[in-house]
Amino acid sequence: MTKTTEQNLKQKYKNSTAKKVAGKSDLKLNSKMYFGLLIFQLLNLLTLVLQFNFIYLIFAIFALALQFMVHFKAFRQAASNTNSAVTLYASPKILPSWIILVLALSGSVGIALAGQTLGLLLSMIHLLCFAYSLKLFEITSRKDLYQLVVLGIFVATSSLIFIQSIYFSIAVIVLVLANFWILIHYFAPTMALPVQTKLLAKLSLYSVPVAIVLFIVFPKLSPFWQVPNVESAKVGLSDSVKIGDIAQLALSDELAFRVSFQNNNPEHAQLYWRAMVLDDFDGVTWRQDQQEEGQHNKQRYGSASLSHTKDSVDVAIKGTGLAYQVIAEPSFQSWLFALDFATSEQGNIGQRDDYALFYRGIISQTLSYQVTSYPKAILAPNLSAESRALNLALSTDNNPKLLAKAQQLRKQYSEDKSLINHVLAEFNQQDYFYTLQPPKLNNNSLDQFYFDTKAGFCEHYASTFTYVMRAAGIPARMVVGYLGGELNPNGNYLSVYQRNAHAWSEVWLPESGWQRVDPTAAVAPERVERGFSNNLRQEYNHLSSGLFSMQSLRAMQWYQQLKMQIDAIDYQWTRWVIGYTGQKQSRVMAQLIASLKQGKAIGYFMLFLIAVALLFYFVKSVQVKDKPKDRIKALYLKALALLAQHNVVKIKSMTAQQFAHFVDTTHPDLAANFSPISKSFTELAYQNFEELSQQERNKRLAEIQASYRKLRWQLWLNKLSVK
Repeated sequence: MTKTTEQNLKQKYKNSTAKKVAGKSDLKLNSKMYFGLLIFQLLNLLTLVLQFNFIYLIFAIFALALQFMVHFKAFRQAASNTNSAVTLYASPKILPSWIILVLALSGSVGIALAGQTLGLLLSMIHLLCFAYSLKLFEITSRKDLYQLVVLGIFVATSSLIFIQSIYFSIAVIVLVLANFWILIHYFAPTMALPVQTKLLAKLSLYSVPVAIVLFIVFPKLSPFWQVPNVESAKVGLSDSVKIGDIAQLALSDELAFRVSFQNNNPEHAQLYWRAMVLDDFDGVTWRQDQQEEGQHNKQRYGSASLSHTKDSVDVAIKGTGLAYQVIAEPSFQSWLFALDFATSEQGNIGQRDDYALFYRGIISQTLSYQVTSYPKAILAPNLSAESRALNLALSTDNNPKLLAKAQQLRKQYSEDKSLINHVLAEFNQQDYFYTLQPPKLNNNSLDQFYFDTKAGFCEHYASTFTYVMRAAGIPARMVVGYLGGELNPNGNYLSVYQRNAHAWSEVWLPESGWQRVDPTAAVAPERVERGFSNNLRQEYNHLSSGLFSMQSLRAMQWYQQLKMQIDAIDYQWTRWVIGYTGQKQSRVMAQLIASLKQGKAIGYFMLFLIAVALLFYFVKSVQVKDKPKDRIKALYLKALALLAQHNVVKIKSMTAQQFAHFVDTTHPDLAANFSPISKSFTELAYQNFEELSQQERNKRLAEIQASYRKLRWQLWLNKLSVK
């Protein structure tokens, strides 16, 4: 090669390197890529749309619409100039840099100011999404493209904090993989879509074993944020109940929680799920007793463990325990649901002195907890003077007629049980009616309900009964929670919906403690024994119907079976995946380590390793094996890519021989290892490689593989300046 030719090659190499450096700040994509980025940003943000502040939502929509219009105009101009549908063009400069900076600063300040309302978690989510929206205005280099795709993946996966059903999780996983398609299409724009999809699926499959191992063994840390306890976010029961509140809640088909018993399921009439005890009544509204902050309040909230109950709680444990698992849906409240009398060994669950369980925090995610209940336990065999006074207090201003009747009954019946039975008999024998559409009461008057309208829902009867008991001198309180549950035979668990919300009463009797009394059972026994009665079901269907009602579809047998199967799959996902908490992980790892120490699980562990090896062998066997010449070509391309990473770049106009000579001239330390690879590739291109015997071809392949490893090692040493 002449000296002039060698100088020309060096000059071309310098020019090519300069262009590559300049190209880092001049990214050009085709219209498919730009519109793909816009579509994926829309889909990524939609996963969190329910969590967004209205102001940011408007900004995100405006940014996407502006980007779409600008890119559509740029695409039409580029296509008209080149008459090509795959024209590459740089991202148009939509906003000046100083405006983007002002938006970034003002948006960050606004999010910080709104943090008091949003809370730490939602503030971080808004900051992440705000950066994602702004980044779309700055795609000038490959680095910006990487950052935009990574931000989109983080935004999509952040939605799993709030919604964790299996179907939503699958949708998010598909969306995350689709985001990676942007990068695959960028590096291989001519590759067909099915081939790109196959490559993406293959890479995803390789990551599954690692993900499973990390899920099982990686420590599960509690989040350091807290979702704000805003009123608009709360669902389900409230800590205060007025007449008619639960009747409105009974129209909701929203899931409240699911329950799986270890043994047989109890009867429907035994499924009273206690949530809260309302013992403060002002004549209109029932509320939880609000104690002043201090030492007394600390005593109200103790541990729910069985050992604490036996030592500190006024409960006489009797009979065998009923063990079950509850999976509560996010309610943004703190109370939990359990049968009486409930205990739990989980440290994040506490118990009030009214025997209701609560979560030490806000239930902002699906929560799984284990409970053991003792139905035969005696609650408060000895009632304190303070509790007695609290549960006898009542207002005489709103319901004077009911107060007079209770006092009359007290004179008539000296025994508490006889008085209770008389009131229940009146509900059963007189013209009282159980309905979801009770007549409106003036100022929620119990007098008007009991003596005039005589039509109401469970809270009407429970509130009236509790008031009469207090007026008659019997300590009483109202309890709200849920009654019953719908059995899913596909998963053998109960689903309790908001429409199962219920209210009942508790009265305190000497030697018997707190006893549950449900006046609804006297008025509508079907409600307690089987759920909604036929009349109440028809009324519910009528009230729930509308222009887009699905009542006719829900009545179809195939729809019910399909819904049960879908719910069963989601339940198992929630139970085993979402319910895999840090405490359960600790138990699993402790059991695994103990089993390994005892030698019991060695056989299973070996079987697992064999299964993994067989799976790996199967995957490798189904792959089409490359021919030796294809592998030589692949090694040559890998060597070129490796040299390019160390600023030794082959320009397109160079032949393989010219580039080999260039490496020999400029980097003689690398030539010894690169030359065999280049020589074999040249022979592959210009000679009949197939004429060689199989032994010769394998020998040649082994030689260039060794040369490639040495080249990689030499480049790594050069990078570290090791001679």
